[in-house]
Amino acid sequence: MSNQRGNYIDLTETVSLSEPARPYSQYAPDMHVSVGCIPCTRAHLSAVSAALKAGDAETAREEIAALLEYDLTPEKLAATPEKDREVLAKYAASISSIQKKLAEPVPELTAIAASLKEALRFARADGLEHPEVQIRLERSEEHANGLERIRFAPENLQLLDAKMREEIKQVLPEIREARHKLLNGIVTPDDLEWVAARYAQISRKVNEEPDPETLELARKEATELNSRFRMDVLKAWGGQSYESTRQ
Repeated sequence: MSNQRGNYIDLTETVSLSEPARPYSQYAPDMHVSVGCIPCTRAHLSAVSAALKAGDAETAREEIAALLEYDLTPEKLAATPEKDREVLAKYAASISSIQKKLAEPVPELTAIAASLKEALRFARADGLEHPEVQIRLERSEEHANGLERIRFAPENLQLLDAKMREEIKQVLPEIREARHKLLNGIVTPDDLEWVAARYAQISRKVNEEPDPETLELARKEATELNSRFRMDVLKAWGGQSYESTRQ
């Protein structure tokens, strides 16, 4: 506060101005960490719809995997404000239905690729040390180690049919190379980009596109789901912006 004596005001004193609070994430400034995220769900659903219109089932799988693993978890839904929770819970089962249509033989590879791509988006804006980057790296490491040391352990490989067993054996060296880089070689966002791309490439080798009929059914369902979701969100917010509903 300025020191005022009669008509004299001491202008030499420093005036403290409050700075706006820094968002949790520069990449996702409207993100709320502990609850289900309407903007995140909208973005993922839109990407699923766009990917399926382009005939790209693997990208759609990745978007769904990221959505269900990080945004629509039971814990986050339980903590979500009622209006948002009603909308998100209504669509969670439908999103899972699309995921089942696009089911792949090795979903762990899709989950790793999805997590790393999303981690990369956060890392470019917020740095590698950001919690959302570290959460996704940790989950990816768990999937990667479980995949190589449990799912594809020799005794389990022997249980696969001959064609699938041979396909997996062909990519095991690539999976091992990518895992070593994931665990020990990520020191910059460029390193993370390399690992994300590598796992995505491996996943596309192993997890082939579904048949055209299934792909078309999933496309129609995703398009309809995306449109309905947008309308339900508008109704739930009563014409207000997302941030105004957070006040």
